[in-house]
Amino acid sequence: MALYNKNNLSSLETAARSYQGTKDKIERMGLAGRTKTANADMSLDIEKPGSELVPKLVSRMKNFVELTDNAKQARSELVNRINKEQGGESPKSIATPVSSNTQETGERLMGDVAEALGLTDEQAAGIVGNFAHETGDFKFLQELKPVVPGSKGGRGFAMWTGPRRKAFEAWSAQNSLDPDSYEASFGFFIHEVQNTSEGRFMDKLQEATTAEEAARIFSKGYLRPGKPMMDSRISRANSYIGGQE
Repeated sequence: MALYNKNNLSSLETAARSYQGTKDKIERMGLAGRTKTANADMSLDIEKPGSELVPKLVSRMKNFVELTDNAKQARSELVNRINKEQGGESPKSIATPVSSNTQETGERLMGDVAEALGLTDEQAAGIVGNFAHETGDFKFLQELKPVVPGSKGGRGFAMWTGPRRKAFEAWSAQNSLDPDSYEASFGFFIHEVQNTSEGRFMDKLQEATTAEEAARIFSKGYLRPGKPMMDSRISRANSYIGGQE
């Protein structure tokens, strides 16, 4: 007897597509750790007939969604606790965790930046090292203690402030993206580089041959921080190409 018939395969494919859509959504939220746990829970014995396989897949997919909900709740509780400790009461002061696996976020960003802008690994590492510095290794997308008292502070990978923060939030809204998502920060960064004068650092960056050189160029040309703290930026940049932290 065949393991699968046409109807069983159709049901299986539908369930699998639903699972993949949910999985992709969770990964975009930066819950990689939960995804790995869910993937382990979703393991199946493919030797069983299709009539048994489909309901088992659906059952385990429900467990996956439950894990997702638990992760969202834990994330929300962490945000609330951090804000309480920081004395923040307004949603504007929320310190938003980006991912449970900060190294994974940085590595993903390095690959995406290199591909989108046509950069070498060293050049991309210079950018990611700076963003890692700005966000506390991708733990937060909202500045915890704004330099200007009473202001909203920085937001996103680059901790955009003032008019650039407003532009970032407007761009996110126009593209139906959560400003605190990976996609929003990455997308707006690429938008600024390719469509505004903020991309003027690119000519120099493309001449850089080391992560350290790239980190210095990007910090000075794109971020322009009041206190560069270059040792931290360079250390993080080097860590993404296997250098010494």
